[in-house]
Amino acid sequence: MKYPVRMALLVVVAAAVALVWNALSSRGIPLVGQWNAEVGVVTPAPEADEQDVTVQTVSEAQRLWEAGDVFVDARATESYRESHIKGSVSLSVYEFDALFFDFIDAYPLETKLVTYCSGRLCDESHRLATMLKELGYEDVRIFADGLPAWADAGLPVEEGR
Repeated sequence: MKYPVRMALLVVVAAAVALVWNALSSRGIPLVGQWNAEVGVVTPAPEADEQDVTVQTVSEAQRLWEAGDVFVDARATESYRESHIKGSVSLSVYEFDALFFDFIDAYPLETKLVTYCSGRLCDESHRLATMLKELGYEDVRIFADGLPAWADAGLPVEEGR
């Protein structure tokens, strides 16, 4: 009888450690939300209004880019340097605290922003959009298909910076 109790205790402790680790990790997996890649990445909660701010097509993203909306790359800075949407700015979710003040100096709160990352299964653009909204940016959209779809459509990309 001792071994089943110990095994159950071990499983409970392991699950608790895993949940805490997931919650504290910057790359943790959201436990609540939708997982439909056709709609986009996991939303913060099933009732989230993210659908209203998600740019669903490359042509819609291109229209916003041509209109002068600022495209913001949420990926790691190294990924941005390798390739990014032409004219976009880097604001990595992993370095947000260090980069935000320079970003807000360059782009006032009324700037129209479009965040993007590595596609529909990447949540960095969603997390960045949430952070920007919490800090006062009102017009923030999320380009669900991100850089891969932009590049596949033959739209301008650049390296460096």
